[in-house]
Amino acid sequence: MLSLRALKHFSTLAEERHYSRAAAKLHLTQSALTRSIQSLEETLGLKLLDRSAAGIRLTKPGRSVLAHAHRVLAEAAALKRETELIRGLASGEVAMGAGVFPAAGFLSPLLTQLAQDYPGISMRVEIEGWASLVEMLAQDRLDFVVAVTHSLPPSAEFTVRPLPPQHAGLFVRAGHPLLAIQGRSALRSALMNYRLAATPLPPRTRDHLAALYRLTSVDDLPMALECNSVAALRAVALGSDVIFLCMRESIRGELEDGSLIQLPIFYSNQTELTCSIIHHAGRTLSPAAVQVISMVEALMSEGAAVKK
Repeated sequence: MLSLRALKHFSTLAEERHYSRAAAKLHLTQSALTRSIQSLEETLGLKLLDRSAAGIRLTKPGRSVLAHAHRVLAEAAALKRETELIRGLASGEVAMGAGVFPAAGFLSPLLTQLAQDYPGISMRVEIEGWASLVEMLAQDRLDFVVAVTHSLPPSAEFTVRPLPPQHAGLFVRAGHPLLAIQGRSALRSALMNYRLAATPLPPRTRDHLAALYRLTSVDDLPMALECNSVAALRAVALGSDVIFLCMRESIRGELEDGSLIQLPIFYSNQTELTCSIIHHAGRTLSPAAVQVISMVEALMSEGAAVKK
């Protein structure tokens, strides 16, 4: 089925003339953009472009499709602006909370898209652990929250909208000494020689890690760094021999280019973690908040589709 998203991808690629630049502009991985263009070509039954070391060149059918795509996208944008004015989406204030790992996967493209498509919406974002977020939500300081909720499920007073799950793992830089160790038993025995970098850990996660490291006390975990910045943790993991506890969805770019590699060992017995959008059950969300939630759902679903 022909989609506006695919036409947007094709239009941007034609403008940039280079896959990596177009993917960065669209906030996609290069492989996801490639799949989108291939799907469009299959849908239309046409070869739209030729690819070379210098970049890409539109074919004759590609130039014709591009002209139609520009008209379709312009009409769609005009219709979108008109309906937004009718529904009250042209302006508004939205207060959103996000867990550290989910935010790393969707927040930058979300805020970029909002600035481009909804300049009248004012956003306030709080990035915290789930316990702090649910407290702010209960105090009406947030409209909704996006978080991993497996450790502390929301109470019945909240509406919970499931999102694609997050997948936890232990990651190291390319060339890390642990990657040369054969066999999971030997790998597990070698873990204690390397320290951990992670966000502040809930008790259940600490228990799982202590069991993995064969420790009798969680206080003995070899923590090198705990902070709420995935970007800082990622930089440390890329530049040192620490073991990085993270979600695949938060570092999918590094996994795709091979700069970070997942260790073939589970850190716990539950690596798939529930991720949800949570808001008060008895309160009506503003049109602007509803739109932001819709965008979060789209970005999280897109991220889940390309995580491996």
